[in-house]
Amino acid sequence: MSNLLNQSLGRYHILEQLGEGGMATVYKAYDTRLETDVAVKVIRTENLAPSVLERALKRFEREAKALARLTHPNIVKVTDYGEHEGKPYLVMVYLPGGTLKQRLGKPIPWQEAARLLLPIAEALDFAHSQNMIHRDVKPSNILLTERGQPMLTDFGIAKILDLEETQDLTGTGVGVGTPEYMAPEQWTGKASALSDQYSLGVVLYEMLTGRKPYTADTPAAILLKQATEPLPRPGQFARDLPEKVEKILLKALAKNPEDRYPSMGGFAAALESALSGTTAAARPQPARPGGQKGDTQATIVQEGTTLREAPASALPFSPDIPKTAGQKEAARGKTTSVLPPKSTGEVNWRKWIPIGLLVVLLGAALSIGNGLLGLGKQGIGPLGGLATSTATQTPTPTATATNTTTPTATFTPTPGIGSTWTRPKDGMAMMFVPAGAFTMGNTVEQALADCQKVRADCQKNWFSDEEPPHLVELDSYWMDQTEVTNAMYALCVKAGICIPPQQKNSSTHDDYYGNSVYDNFPVIHVNWGQANTYCEWAGGRLPTEAEWEKAARGMDGRVYPWGDTPPTCSLTNFDPYSGNACKGDTTEAGSYENGKSPYGIYDMAGNVWEWVADWYDSSYYSTSPSNNPQGPASGEYRAVRGGSWGNDGYGLRSADRNGRDPSNSNDVLGFRCALSP
Repeated sequence: MSNLLNQSLGRYHILEQLGEGGMATVYKAYDTRLETDVAVKVIRTENLAPSVLERALKRFEREAKALARLTHPNIVKVTDYGEHEGKPYLVMVYLPGGTLKQRLGKPIPWQEAARLLLPIAEALDFAHSQNMIHRDVKPSNILLTERGQPMLTDFGIAKILDLEETQDLTGTGVGVGTPEYMAPEQWTGKASALSDQYSLGVVLYEMLTGRKPYTADTPAAILLKQATEPLPRPGQFARDLPEKVEKILLKALAKNPEDRYPSMGGFAAALESALSGTTAAARPQPARPGGQKGDTQATIVQEGTTLREAPASALPFSPDIPKTAGQKEAARGKTTSVLPPKSTGEVNWRKWIPIGLLVVLLGAALSIGNGLLGLGKQGIGPLGGLATSTATQTPTPTATATNTTTPTATFTPTPGIGSTWTRPKDGMAMMFVPAGAFTMGNTVEQALADCQKVRADCQKNWFSDEEPPHLVELDSYWMDQTEVTNAMYALCVKAGICIPPQQKNSSTHDDYYGNSVYDNFPVIHVNWGQANTYCEWAGGRLPTEAEWEKAARGMDGRVYPWGDTPPTCSLTNFDPYSGNACKGDTTEAGSYENGKSPYGIYDMAGNVWEWVADWYDSSYYSTSPSNNPQGPASGEYRAVRGGSWGNDGYGLRSADRNGRDPSNSNDVLGFRCALSP
């Protein structure tokens, strides 16, 4: 691949090379449109025949679009894709914090390891619910933000990089992956959600023991060890490892997929219960996009079929399935010998495994038990066994599962990130925010640095109420996808519960409330009591400050709902400090697709300030409880969040706090509601 330094791929100017492997090169680049750093992964295609290249580029475009739709607080976001001189490339959020691989080498305390990997397990569980699998989970694909939040990258890249997809003599092909982390069944070119679970189990094993479970000089030798040797018990390498944690690890690393947790959600629940000291409860599957219903056949999907295209009989789910690219793996060997060089980095196995050797290895593998590589008994999990699912989206879902000789299960899944529910009273779409911890608040120094990116006169004392940053654990909840609109509020007025806004005008429109032209604009001129009354009428409540902040910034500590990039008029409705206001008034709720929060929520920055439930106290964070904080018991002002169309960028930061007299109402202040399951 030619050196792209100081060249431009469309709007992306290449600054430096971050890493290079046999199938791709990763660069740090500058996005000249959004004026921010990004990571660009350029795929190698120079050895492909023209006919193969044409198919590969079409496949790349299809997969890139699917990846761009995958939004989760712990998955590195793919923001763009393109092609340069026949070489496809992906654009991703740039994260300078390094990778988990760089922190390995000696055992890590089990609590620390479990806390770090739990968000990754939840991210994988979400992705599986969206019909996507990773195929290459490993420490170098787990990035760490500067604040220490884990982020999974290269999601689906292993499949995209498998550009020479063909059928070889085995009839299946052998897929792309990293040998030490690949599940046994993945060696035959088949991957499922349970393969990702195995790979994450290997990562956890390495974190706890300081070593990988199976190592050898060649991929073939690794496969043979997997097939013929029992798993070395992690307890013999990790001192003081509780038996319950060892059992979790042994189950996730079972050679037969049937013996693993039935979903990544089950693995996550087990880790969570180990940390909390409780008994693990089953985690039903997150609702899938659109809340579709129907049967899903629990079988392994053969490499080369995208999950979004796979028929129901090929989806890799068992019944209970309820920012930037780091350094690339070792280069693919170019040797022409039967076996590859000793490096066991990322390799395309169909390049080197001859049919005779594969038959020998498969025979050895199958000798250890039925179904190891997908040829065994029928049963629950990815080897067969029909799983029937009915997905309903309600805020209080339940789950049941029944396993018999011919395993089938019926369940009503709990929601996951991206799940929506429509509130009956007013038709508001609500987005689900799962339980978990996030860092609330900010340091004065960080807030000052963020402020100085948007204006020059920032003062430290503006940000003292954001200190200290602290870890907050929240139960799951639902949050309105947009601010409550004029039309919605009018329903409550018509019902005789709410009183009309105190004024009908907006900044530039005299007939704002009551004019159908502005029905979908946020309601304004309502005080805290009016907002609270509306939410209670609608069947919910005002969100707490903590709930509001998590819904806005997610779990990765981002500055704004969309990331760390300063606001522009393409991201939100505000008044830039150095330019003209975007609108000079409110705009229609939900107008800024690129400005959504990690949970798919609109307008968490700009448009209108939003009332929240808490009393405002500038020093509250110093005494705030860590679990589900409700704010001070009393006060003079109520907290407001998010900034408005009249604020510049510093007031739009997700950690920014402010207080207002609860009797106050004006043309820059509205609200949204929340709901506990």
